[in-house]
Amino acid sequence: TLATGGSQLASGVTRVGVVAKLVPVSVIAGFTVGVGTLIFSGQVPKALGMSSPAGLTPVELLGYVGSNLSAVDPASAALAIGTSAAMFGLPKIHPKIPSALIAVGGATAATHVFGLDVALIGSLPSGLEAFQFGMPAMPSTDALPSLIATTLLIYSMTSVESLLSCAALEKMRKTSYKHNPDQELIGQGLANIGSGFFMGMPVTSVIARSGLNARLNAQTRLPALVQAGFVFSSVAFMSSSIATIPMPALSGVLITTGIGMLSPVEFKHCYAVQKADAVPFATTIAGMLSMGLAEGIGIGCA
Repeated sequence: TLATGGSQLASGVTRVGVVAKLVPVSVIAGFTVGVGTLIFSGQVPKALGMSSPAGLTPVELLGYVGSNLSAVDPASAALAIGTSAAMFGLPKIHPKIPSALIAVGGATAATHVFGLDVALIGSLPSGLEAFQFGMPAMPSTDALPSLIATTLLIYSMTSVESLLSCAALEKMRKTSYKHNPDQELIGQGLANIGSGFFMGMPVTSVIARSGLNARLNAQTRLPALVQAGFVFSSVAFMSSSIATIPMPALSGVLITTGIGMLSPVEFKHCYAVQKADAVPFATTIAGMLSMGLAEGIGIGCA
């Protein structure tokens, strides 16, 4: 984690992030649709109270759900559908209504008032003792090649996903703010260095939370700071309350976000200007859904 953060920090300082601006708009649009599809398909089993095998593609996941409809939990499905409906409907009443908060809060209240037997987030680390500072220890010389290869892979994946998420988000809803890819890498690098010293995992920008912010008309970087403060506070002071939130409600929120990413405006514009842009758009989606994020982006760019 420390090495990934250091690599990202160095990349930002040396202005390597500008390379992300060379990615074609049609590939970014394909990335948005691909991630939206992955989010949607990955959450459907959870929303229905089902446990699915790991490693399935979106098509396989939906096929698994279709062939196991008898295992659907009605209570879980009702919570997920209700949450998603609230996410879609409340902004139409007034755009500033915090639809996600109300939807999840309502689902949590319904779960405990009616005694619904659904999966909850469950126990979390709690209290300030959950934050353990640790100094890294250098591995043996024999382990260095493996460590370097793993670090490069994580560095590439987290950096590409962060920068493409920024580019895709910028096109989801136009604002006066334009992201700086080098500054993003510096921020990600510092975050990962901090995470490493507290024995955390490497972190990256992801379009699911950012897409939710865009749907709720966030205009500045303040939501990122609020979320960071909430995550810290929830672990330190509110873990018992967070543990009572039903998982299907969170799935409903993510399903709504995923659906909102399936029709990118920039692709419609690209296709209207040049029909050939459909090729990298489609190949990016196909590569992501069949092989993975990095592979799909590489195929689309190629």
